[in-house]
Amino acid sequence: MSIKEFNFSTRIAISAFCLTALFGILYAAMAISVSTSGEPVSMPSFEKVQQRYGGIEIVSSMKGSMYNHVSVDESIEIVKTWVETGSLESEYDSLIAPIMNEDCTSCHSTSSTMTDAMTSIPLTSYNDVLAVTTRGQSWPKLVVETHTHLFAIGTVILAFGILLSIANIQSWVKNILILSAFAGLWGDAVLWTLAKFVGAAGYLIPLTGALMVTAMSIMAVVVLLDCWVKVPVISKSSAE
Repeated sequence: MSIKEFNFSTRIAISAFCLTALFGILYAAMAISVSTSGEPVSMPSFEKVQQRYGGIEIVSSMKGSMYNHVSVDESIEIVKTWVETGSLESEYDSLIAPIMNEDCTSCHSTSSTMTDAMTSIPLTSYNDVLAVTTRGQSWPKLVVETHTHLFAIGTVILAFGILLSIANIQSWVKNILILSAFAGLWGDAVLWTLAKFVGAAGYLIPLTGALMVTAMSIMAVVVLLDCWVKVPVISKSSAE
């Protein structure tokens, strides 16, 4: 059994799935860029990725997706220093509240009527701000994102793995691509959690993410091509 033995309609469906996955990967990359740098088409640096997954949550947001709402860069450093020195309530009113009121509470308030209001994450009191001073992503957000990531991406990799297994491709290429995609996925999940405890682990996340995305992209392109033509270089010889 090979992909080319499927009827025309089946190969159309497989091709559409591959193209959809490639578009999904593109927009996932854009989503990562927005969440780390605030821009959809910029390449996030290792530092920005580390800051998101291993840095102080509120500081990561102020440096990343919320950066355009920060009036002056000095505000970020003030908040960072306040958190690192113990998040003292006695300093909140004089140091932090003015920054929140200037940059954040127009959206981060339970009574906000702004179009992009974040009423579920208010920043109008000491306890509100204290709740987002943890290192890395909050546990509720981390466990939801991680299990969704594992189930959703794992299912897509499995689908590509099955299709790739019947493609007219060298077996060693299939094995490397499948294992690389899953290794990148597992690496993401482990490092997201580890970064909460060891901030430096966040610097490795771009590597595992790149491994997963690269392997999935190659799988999608190879399966798509194998539906219609002989894939150059890595196709099996007629003797095999």
